[in-house]
Amino acid sequence: MTKSFKKYYSAVKYLETLSSSAHDQAYMKKHSAKPLQYLERTQEFIKRLGNIDRGFRFIHITGTSGKGSTVSYLHNILYKAGYKVGSFTSPYCTTSIEKIKVDNKLIDPIIFSELVDKVKPIIKDMQKDYKYGRPSYFEIFFALSLLYFKKMKCKFVILEVGCGGKYDAGNIVKKSISACTNIGLDHTHLLGKTLPKIAKEKAGIIKPNTHFFTTEKRESILKIFKNICEQKRTKFHNIKTYKQTPLSFYRHVPMAIESIQNKKKNSIAPNYLCSRMTDTSGKFQSANQALAVTIARYIKINENTITDAILHTQLPPCRFEIMQKNPLIILDGAHNPDKIKSVVHNLKNLTYGKLYIIFAASDTKDAKEMLRILLPNTDEILFTQFKTSNRDSFKPEQLLKFSSNFKNKSIEHSALKALKQTIKKLKSNDALLITGSLYLTGELRKYWIKENQILTNRETCQI
Repeated sequence: MTKSFKKYYSAVKYLETLSSSAHDQAYMKKHSAKPLQYLERTQEFIKRLGNIDRGFRFIHITGTSGKGSTVSYLHNILYKAGYKVGSFTSPYCTTSIEKIKVDNKLIDPIIFSELVDKVKPIIKDMQKDYKYGRPSYFEIFFALSLLYFKKMKCKFVILEVGCGGKYDAGNIVKKSISACTNIGLDHTHLLGKTLPKIAKEKAGIIKPNTHFFTTEKRESILKIFKNICEQKRTKFHNIKTYKQTPLSFYRHVPMAIESIQNKKKNSIAPNYLCSRMTDTSGKFQSANQALAVTIARYIKINENTITDAILHTQLPPCRFEIMQKNPLIILDGAHNPDKIKSVVHNLKNLTYGKLYIIFAASDTKDAKEMLRILLPNTDEILFTQFKTSNRDSFKPEQLLKFSSNFKNKSIEHSALKALKQTIKKLKSNDALLITGSLYLTGELRKYWIKENQILTNRETCQI
């Protein structure tokens, strides 16, 4: 532990202790009988902090996949346009400060610890005297982000929904641009087991008399969005084609691949280059780009600024992030079938010998379907698990049963041992994909990029 970050680690430990409590776990497992209490509690917390949600222009983004990428594109567009912009995202991969960013830097870990100290007395008071008790881990982090954005005098604030939308902490904001990337089957234990139910939950972020944007294609889902927008007198924007994304972006992709291929053996590849590799066909990320671009055009950002920002956006870590080559090692925190499909699609644009996979998943995820998509493209898979205070992973033995028809499989309970064992097997032209959970990829990312590096540089990737 680096001495200068002692206060930061202490603050993180305090927050993680709260997240693992029965008070928080009740929400993570299932919505309560009175879910509106979460919004009421968040509003009370923000009020006791001095109504810190005032004075910003908000953009609230939900969806099953692509939220983080869309936030990154939009954040960089606004930053390049000269605005002071803050983003609150979830979850983090390696260290807690990754959730809060202003302009091109993550929150200072020292300031983070000071803000935690500031909210502690209010958390304690609410535990004693508020009818719904203290705020949750997520609600506290939301408030910490607003405190920081206020301190940094942000003009725009982009909020990524934690789960769903209707009861998301960001829904206390009275007016904001809202957007939904797409609808898929994820968090079904909380949001419902059908696409229409999930769509209605996510559409809960639509605010009255504002604007709502989506790249969702299915008419049945769009009908739900349209009806809610009509009820709230909100302008509905359906982005039906992705040709609006600056075409010059795609001409730069081969340069990014060549740059990675020219890197020294086993060197860490820059994240902004790795992220561009996911767009070699423009099939998946182009939708996220188009969503960000369309919102930016509504805000009246200059076209040249938009193009430049899209080209130079560093996507979040563990999104098809290439950590080294020869052999090729990729981290992707895909944790639902739709995200896994994107990963498989991206793999088809790479050349390698054998494909090895290290896989773990939260026990609330559809791991069986994820493996059904992954395994036909795999030579060998190793099942493991991750350690975190607020999520339970499938036991490797359970994952083994989900892949009964696949021969080349094994288990290793220690994720780090699984990584080291697999690396020893790899030949220079082979590839290793680590996937199934952001908790797994974030844990193993430390093998290449240490937490203290991120805390020191306040960037998610060191070049």
